[in-house]
Amino acid sequence: MRREIAAQAGILADCLEPLSARIGGIARPEGWIMAGGCGDSAFAPAALKGFFDAIGIQLEATTSMQLAGFTRYIAGDAVVLSSISGNTRRTVEAAHVARASGAHVVAVTCGKTSALAKEADDVVVLPFTPISRVTPHTLDYLVTVEALAVMGLHWIGEGTDPLIELFALMPRWSEAARDFAEDAVSAMDPAGKIFLLGGGPDLATAGYGAAKFHEAGGIPAIAAETENFIHGMNFMAEPPDSLFAIATAPLSIRRGAEVAANFRSFLTSTALIEPEPLDRGPFEPGGWQSALAALLSTTLKVQHLCLAYADRFGLDVTAPRAGRDFGAQHAEIQARIMAM
Repeated sequence: MRREIAAQAGILADCLEPLSARIGGIARPEGWIMAGGCGDSAFAPAALKGFFDAIGIQLEATTSMQLAGFTRYIAGDAVVLSSISGNTRRTVEAAHVARASGAHVVAVTCGKTSALAKEADDVVVLPFTPISRVTPHTLDYLVTVEALAVMGLHWIGEGTDPLIELFALMPRWSEAARDFAEDAVSAMDPAGKIFLLGGGPDLATAGYGAAKFHEAGGIPAIAAETENFIHGMNFMAEPPDSLFAIATAPLSIRRGAEVAANFRSFLTSTALIEPEPLDRGPFEPGGWQSALAALLSTTLKVQHLCLAYADRFGLDVTAPRAGRDFGAQHAEIQARIMAM
């Protein structure tokens, strides 16, 4: 996991040119655009909402299950489905249902000959090889984010050169994220739950962050909207727990700060997870570069938070439930259900 996090900036930069070439032939859809997948592949388009809003593309981020069984398609719709393997069962089903209904399907995958690729009208083969698929996914997630962002920029006729400048900032952001995470986990109690809060696209980043703790060892981590948390979910919070509010937008920052401050005397640890300051220069406040920079730097913080937690409490992130009781049973049940 540590090696994946460290490799991300370089691999994202290396992927940029081949991604631009592979996406260059995909025309902008005329109708409604939906994007999703399972797990991280569902979080990625949702976390990019601020970016897509900034470039003027209305995109509905959803899940493979929603797309497979609960979506009505009309001619001209487009569905972008992501799966690193290309064989995620529900995502393949979503592609089949969407295409059979007349929607245009774009697959984003490492699996050039995968089941998902075979169901798609266009295929974007991600130009990298995953470092690991047995630790909490970091690199795979951000390459998916990059591919979706490049696709959006292509659809509005915008060049990708500013992405090079953003990726160049990632090592500095990663150092800041590591410092933040090490400080945060020093006060955390392993007996406590972890609440990750956010609003809008920050809620998707909170969901991604919670998933990293689940993958790292079945750690009780709960993602929720910042506002909804204080409408009942707050009664689950107990003194050993920790609370982190992911905050990249004005409302998320204001409300996240209020919630964190009010729980500070009650919970073991509370903090805001905010983006690192961006030297404005060519980056327009409120523009797509700023939105993407905020997503990248906060994502690095939740990645480092999970890694620092695993280091401090001695979790073997390569083993189901970090080697604790019932890991094998969970892994067997998961494999069986995912194959159904």
